[in-house]
Amino acid sequence: MKMTRREFFKMAAASAIGVAAASQMPLEAAKVFAEGNDDSAYKNHLIGDSRATNTNVDIVAPKEKIKYDIVDSHLHFFDFIEKTDGFKTLCKAMDMSGVSKSVIFGLGITKQWDSSMKEAPSYYLSNDSRCYYYSATDYMLAEELLASSNEIRERFFPFCCGFNCNDKFAADHLEQVLKYYPKFWSGVGELMSRHDDLTALTYGEPPHVDGEGFLGIYDVAASKGLPVLIHHNITGQNVDKILYLDELKKALSYNRKCKIIWAHVGISRRVEVKNLIKIADDLLHDNKNLWIDISWVVYDYYFLDKFPTNFYDGDSLDDWVKLMEKYPDRFLIGTDKVGHFNTYPAEVTKYYQLLDKLKTKTAENLCKNNVLSLVKTY
Repeated sequence: MKMTRREFFKMAAASAIGVAAASQMPLEAAKVFAEGNDDSAYKNHLIGDSRATNTNVDIVAPKEKIKYDIVDSHLHFFDFIEKTDGFKTLCKAMDMSGVSKSVIFGLGITKQWDSSMKEAPSYYLSNDSRCYYYSATDYMLAEELLASSNEIRERFFPFCCGFNCNDKFAADHLEQVLKYYPKFWSGVGELMSRHDDLTALTYGEPPHVDGEGFLGIYDVAASKGLPVLIHHNITGQNVDKILYLDELKKALSYNRKCKIIWAHVGISRRVEVKNLIKIADDLLHDNKNLWIDISWVVYDYYFLDKFPTNFYDGDSLDDWVKLMEKYPDRFLIGTDKVGHFNTYPAEVTKYYQLLDKLKTKTAENLCKNNVLSLVKTY
């Protein structure tokens, strides 16, 4: 059976990860992989593939006129079962949204389809099946991007993220990925730490940003000039007390040459805390190697006060504007879309309410200058 270089990498990565990655192989390769299995197992493979893949994506046009040139700082090419709408659909969605370029990465944790479940999951919260670290996501992203046209490739800054950061070998694995794709990667992340349900469902101990696996990654990233994007919740769900802030402080102080981007200001679903602005202000003041990404639910919940539980933290959008004017070069915006891009424009234009309140230069920094100052280019 003849295979392209791209198909070979997909098959090799799937073999390294295990049978669970078989749905990522080309159809002919998957048929070979399925030989010896009964028909029902192979049918399940095809059902899972069709349920998880959009073949005809209808992108919802933005309701507002596009008025900002934006570089998306937080975007997953794959979803939680490593499926994607693809680069052509993504670029179309970006064009409709005024997004000229984007940071892009896969998903380093994938959702398992348990043999006892008839329905294929599509998200990490689809059911209570476990999740696991998935290193093939980096190789798949690299091959997809390298197989694209120059016009598409030039719009993206690829980050690698397929590491189990509980593993003290994580830094070695990072160096291997950098070696296999030289002068390609622009950063590292999104790496998961203290991500509520996601890390609770993932095999192994809960990762934390000051663990030795993470520290090794900071050293390698700093030596290569690569920023590191981390998801690290500030506390647990439905907990008033701040539990995990000291871990972040230790991570930031470990290697001051490592530029760390803190995703979502440490917030995710059901994480409700007071004084988040004060916490962010203190961290930015004390740590010159820290940048803050305001993508995902933190913007809706804390900036716009759209808490689904009617929780109110006491700070307004104007308070966040003041903080951003104080640190105009330290904030980033991103969509945090996950593999599927039909609602991408709305995730971009929702920031206009904030951008319109900022000074022109601060808004430009937030839209693109800050992230462009961080990513490594060749």
